[in-house]
Amino acid sequence: MRCMCKSGRDVRDSMRRAAAQTGLGRPVAIASIILLSSLPLFADVYYHVFTLVANFDLLSSSGAYPLAMLLFLFAWLLSCRKKLISTLSNQDSRFGITRFSALGLLLLAASLTGRALLKFPALLVLQLFLLLGFLQGCAMLAFPETSKMTLKALALYVVSASIPAIASTFFDRPISLGFTSNIVPFLNALGYPVKQSEATILLELPSGQVSSLLIDSACAGPASYSIFIFLNGLMLLDLGAERKRFALFTLAGLATLYVLNLLRVAAIVHATFYYGEAAGQSVHLYLGYVLFTAFYLVYALLFARYSYQRAS
Repeated sequence: MRCMCKSGRDVRDSMRRAAAQTGLGRPVAIASIILLSSLPLFADVYYHVFTLVANFDLLSSSGAYPLAMLLFLFAWLLSCRKKLISTLSNQDSRFGITRFSALGLLLLAASLTGRALLKFPALLVLQLFLLLGFLQGCAMLAFPETSKMTLKALALYVVSASIPAIASTFFDRPISLGFTSNIVPFLNALGYPVKQSEATILLELPSGQVSSLLIDSACAGPASYSIFIFLNGLMLLDLGAERKRFALFTLAGLATLYVLNLLRVAAIVHATFYYGEAAGQSVHLYLGYVLFTAFYLVYALLFARYSYQRAS
């Protein structure tokens, strides 16, 4: 027992020495304080996130895309860890008021004000905006050089994560009508007996009954485009790319997403036609996660492979 206690103390001492040698002891302590201070201020936001993660049905109905984007954000931070550690190690310990720190104070005040005024329950993405804004504002005061990197990622997150909410709030009808007008001829070409009624697909089942599939803006996949734009932007920040090549990659990715959204609806219609509406609901619930996750991974690998080849 004495040997085990001694070895445990040795491990802790070695970790402290390593942190001191790299100059990370103070930044790690400050970052821990910032995270801990966010717990009481945003307790219900953390609880909401953990509740969604633990309940897949609730997650699906609420929209998983903001959390999926957070996963990509964490992955990006891990990929940039050497740059982050380097800037943290060389961080000036003196505190001074600059335009950047003033911007951090403004972001911090806006986050806390929004937190006080926001009525819950609110959109998950809006709750996450306020939480991330608070963390970024604190980081801009404590780690100005390091937070310049994360500020770009936060701006990219806010812009891209807002796309589904903007689409459903202001452009739901034109998007749903346009997507329905495109998917119905595609389904007819595949041989399915479907007709369009406004933003509804009418499917004649083998039994002679008619099943209706209501198409809204979410069916067109704004969440999938939102995640793609965020992932694409993060990879550009991390790996860089020639403008022409990056534009070609982006256009190819957007076109592929459009086809995948068409195929997703076609798969729902296929399952409903041959196996019933319950099967169609199951495909509607699960297929998108499998389909788009595979696409994002393949796209990220191809983008990274090209960038590394260009660098070498």
